[in-house]
Amino acid sequence: MVAFKKIDPASLAETANLVHVTNISPSTTEKKVVDFFQYCGDIIEYEIVEVENGFEALLLFDKSSSVDTAVLLNNSRIDDRNIIVKKYDESIKEAAAAPEAAAPQATAQSSTSKLANFIADKMIQAEQIGKSIDSKYGVTEKFQHIVEESKKLRDSVDAKYGITEKTAKATAAVNAKIDEIKNNEKVTAAKTAAQPRYVAAKNAAQPTIENIKHSTTVKKIQETYNQVKEKVNEVTQETLKIKKSKTLKLSPEGAATVATVQAETSAPEGAAAAAEATTTPATTPATTPATTPATQN
Repeated sequence: MVAFKKIDPASLAETANLVHVTNISPSTTEKKVVDFFQYCGDIIEYEIVEVENGFEALLLFDKSSSVDTAVLLNNSRIDDRNIIVKKYDESIKEAAAAPEAAAPQATAQSSTSKLANFIADKMIQAEQIGKSIDSKYGVTEKFQHIVEESKKLRDSVDAKYGITEKTAKATAAVNAKIDEIKNNEKVTAAKTAAQPRYVAAKNAAQPTIENIKHSTTVKKIQETYNQVKEKVNEVTQETLKIKKSKTLKLSPEGAATVATVQAETSAPEGAAAAAEATTTPATTPATTPATTPATQN
């Protein structure tokens, strides 16, 4: 872990109010980091240190409940990075247990993949159960039959009592009455008289509306919403991709396709091995001439 100089955890009587933030983008300003965590609680002191791939920050809050709130912002996005937010004590333990921990982005991606895999498996399982029940009890066929019978009954009742025709006449009569009211001189005069008051009230409220729209609280809510939306979209896309891949492998057509691809991939290697065996001449061990022992005279 990077060494902080302004805030020395060793000199503090209690480190429970400290939050450690990593994976901060090099393009992120100090003000943006402080503003991002400001609504979690009162920040007594903070220190932001430049590291090799961006910044790390140490935030000292006034109470531990603020730390619990800040930790909920883990994996939130600031600029082009998903920040990693942990209690300082937990960061110390993890640094001691795993000095070569995986990069924060890889960890975030791993979490997304795990969640996407879990959801994809449940979706496939639900589809398989649905297909099994449908095949056993003929739910789809029965439902389609009920729909067709309902349409026939509707057409029969409509033909007998002329419901469609009567509905059209009633609608036309109502529309005519509405047009009559709209064109009434008294209604038009009242609308014209009220228009200046409406415009004045709208203009008077506009500054307040603009202040609310550009307030820090609303901006933070919008940022949080966008971050959550982006994360949901990321998990959704990953889930659909995994589900499609697993569904393809589970289907007979998909299994055949995978087998064909594997066969085509392994065929060139087998051919190359056979060709190498054919072109390499067999080596015959050299025959060592027998030595005849010398005859002693």
